Amino acid sequence: MRLLRSSFLLAFTIFYGLSSIRRGFVYVLTYLSIPLAELFLIYIITRGDFVRFAIVGGLISVMANNGFSLIGDLVFLRLESRLQDLLVATSIGPSDYIMGLMFANLLYSSPGVILYIILALVYHVLNLTNFIPLLIDITLLLFATSSIGFFLASLVPHTRYGWGFAGLLSSILTIIPPVFYPYTFLPKSLYIPLLILPTTASAIFSQGITNLVNTSVEMLVISFLVLLLESILFFFLSVRFSRWRER
Repeated sequence: MRLLRSSFLLAFTIFYGLSSIRRGFVYVLTYLSIPLAELFLIYIITRGDFVRFAIVGGLISVMANNGFSLIGDLVFLRLESRLQDLLVATSIGPSDYIMGLMFANLLYSSPGVILYIILALVYHVLNLTNFIPLLIDITLLLFATSSIGFFLASLVPHTRYGWGFAGLLSSILTIIPPVFYPYTFLPKSLYIPLLILPTTASAIFSQGITNLVNTSVEMLVISFLVLLLESILFFFLSVRFSRWRER
């Protein structure tokens, strides 16, 4: 059983992650286009002063957008290609399916992550101290948004709604929260409630750990714990309450 699940995770990661990069690299350029456009605009408008925020924000945006984009993909796989129906008939469960999707999405996001890591090194955003914490932060963000995407995708009744809903959710949760600008621009009475959004928690931790914003240790711990707990909670909710079998 364990061997079957390991084989499934490996096969699905290659099928959904690596093959998507090799056969449809234009989609990699597509998910990079918005954060790179934001980076360009912020560089021009602020004359380079906020470009480091745009780099960290771009990294967060790539991960969050790829997590939310699962909605459209999963709706297609469930309603059109009927892949989920095939998996239901095997010993593969929803947790295996979600983990396979997350690993595949992590691999699919790797070109964007590598690009932003290079930019972060060029602009001295990354160093030996904050590299690992930042990598853990964005990985948790991908897991949280992928879990949300899986849960919502199981509720979408038609394929045509999936892509639109994914785009809308991605735009709202990466533009309005303090992803591309300092979270301190918002009053504390506003950014504290926004911590409930995984993109906000990830952005506050990332801006603090990279010293873009002078952040207290308490705030760093709170934002990280919020993101960690949300990753676990959303994964549990997606496994427990997502519609796995069609009625």
